Amino acid sequence: MHPLRVAVFTLLAAPLGQAAEPPKHLGPITGIAVVGGQIYSVSQAGIFREAKRLAKPPFRVMSMMAGGPLLLLGGGQPAASGDVAVYDSDGDSLAKLRLGDDLVYSVSVSPDGKTAAAAMTDGRVLTFDFPGLNLDSVAEVNRHQAIVRAVAFSPNGQWLASAGLDGLVLLTPHKPKAKPIVLADHSAGVESLAFAPDSSQLATGSRDSRVRLHTIGGRLLRTFQGVGEPPNATGFGQAPRVLCLDWSETWLIGGTSTGYVFRLPSGQGNWQPLHREKASPVYALGQSTGQIVAGKPSQLLKLPKPAK
Repeated sequence: MHPLRVAVFTLLAAPLGQAAEPPKHLGPITGIAVVGGQIYSVSQAGIFREAKRLAKPPFRVMSMMAGGPLLLLGGGQPAASGDVAVYDSDGDSLAKLRLGDDLVYSVSVSPDGKTAAAAMTDGRVLTFDFPGLNLDSVAEVNRHQAIVRAVAFSPNGQWLASAGLDGLVLLTPHKPKAKPIVLADHSAGVESLAFAPDSSQLATGSRDSRVRLHTIGGRLLRTFQGVGEPPNATGFGQAPRVLCLDWSETWLIGGTSTGYVFRLPSGQGNWQPLHREKASPVYALGQSTGQIVAGKPSQLLKLPKPAK
């Protein structure tokens, strides 16, 4: 048979519709980071830069944070291990460390890029060196009486805040053996927190559908109530959970278990819904130039920032 005819026959005999589909997110998108203008996101399917999958971590990822050009991931296997790992912006694994016997729920990196923190299922708040993840550097900073859901360094590097399902926020000076300021204003477990860009305030979001603003000294400034409640809410259902917060130079935004991406005003006024998809929680948020990026189940949602 003529070689050209063989080639044509082989091509036509190949099964149709067998082209490999590009990898997509699977399950909740639990972390978003903006590095050098590029948007990174992570789910059970792996780490993505925009639509390209870079790597698939060997554990369930619950949180991701950028530390300069590097990515710090926290997670593990439920009731089995709590792990953190460092990847570079090309998806190459640089270091991995086991911190406990259950999930790491949240991670953060200090502004100087030398220290990281982890929120643990067993209530511990840990710090360790970054990006080396040396086991000898692990130290317990604080301990909650329930799962720690969020942890964050202040932009000036002077404070470390943690939020627990015990309803408490611990605001601790970032120095050895420092005692925390205890914020006990929420009536339910605290799910999220974010520092103001100038480190003067701390926003905390709870399972009681409230977001509270405090000074760094611990004074309560303001409470936003009913955050994430649909317009037709009767008040008898489960209260919306404020799952994530993100505070940039111009915007304090958040996401809820009821599918809202919302904005909180810097002055007077109530919470302002920016987007909603029913029954599709918002697990993670990020902000880049001109847009808001939201992590939902199997979907990375990009929203243009409205005018101020």
